Amino acid sequence: MGLLQMRYFKMLAEKEHLTETARELMVSAPSLSASINRLEQQLGYRLFDRKGKRMQLNECGHIYLKHVNIIFDTLYNAEKEMANATNNKNTRLTVGISSPVIWLDAFQAFIEQRPDIMLSHMLIKVDQMANPSYCSQFDFIITAKHDLPEGKWTYDVLNYDDWPYFAVYPGHRFASRKEVNFIEGKDENFIAVSKGYSMRRYFDNLCEMVGFTPKIVLECDYALRPKMLAAKYGIVFTTFSVAPTGDLGNAIFVKIADPPIHRMQVILWKKDAYLSKNAVAFKEFMVDYHQNIQKMAREITQ
Repeated sequence: MGLLQMRYFKMLAEKEHLTETARELMVSAPSLSASINRLEQQLGYRLFDRKGKRMQLNECGHIYLKHVNIIFDTLYNAEKEMANATNNKNTRLTVGISSPVIWLDAFQAFIEQRPDIMLSHMLIKVDQMANPSYCSQFDFIITAKHDLPEGKWTYDVLNYDDWPYFAVYPGHRFASRKEVNFIEGKDENFIAVSKGYSMRRYFDNLCEMVGFTPKIVLECDYALRPKMLAAKYGIVFTTFSVAPTGDLGNAIFVKIADPPIHRMQVILWKKDAYLSKNAVAFKEFMVDYHQNIQKMAREITQ
């Protein structure tokens, strides 16, 4: 068996669909199927349960995928270490983010400071973070600490307590108050980000713990949210980190006094990952940047 076979297996394990995987690999579906069959024959074990075009990993498949990921992670680390050893200036860093709002100013500042580093970022959802194969493509993931499973990741804190707020429009009944209890939002109309995002899961969890079902009048992406808030269509559940970005326009931030759970924003990387000099520089920049930005956020929300 070779690396190509393992690469085919890894992609099929992630997509669990023969035709879609073959299309992405630019091979025919019969060719991909034959390659996987040969791999299974060489190993002496079936790796997938076939259900039409769907290919679901069985127990042996999950075991094999774990070790294949280790192989590719090792090769990836080797490339990073060689680039670091030869002072390669074209290092690319790939970052997964759970919010398109609160990190972009920091990314822009880093790019201006280090134009020699190519920074690529991608918005990811909570279910994707639960997939080790999917997460392996990122040098870093920036999200709430509880979004990723314990044990396989290490982290530095960007915001120790990203406190929850209601963002309301001028004239709203909360607008003149510095803080409210979360239960006071039970009769409000909410503009919420779509299900699957980290922020939405946090909001849903708080509502469940406090004991009410929120009245969500609009589910939308992050881009539409400030426009609908300005139009007084509803209010927005958000957190401390959003305040200094200006993403919500002239919103008034009202602190939630009694959140049952808190939210820590962190930058994570795999425990066994090799961090190049450029990766370390990015990580340290993000930590320093957000220590400064939190001071600004406190001035806005006080």
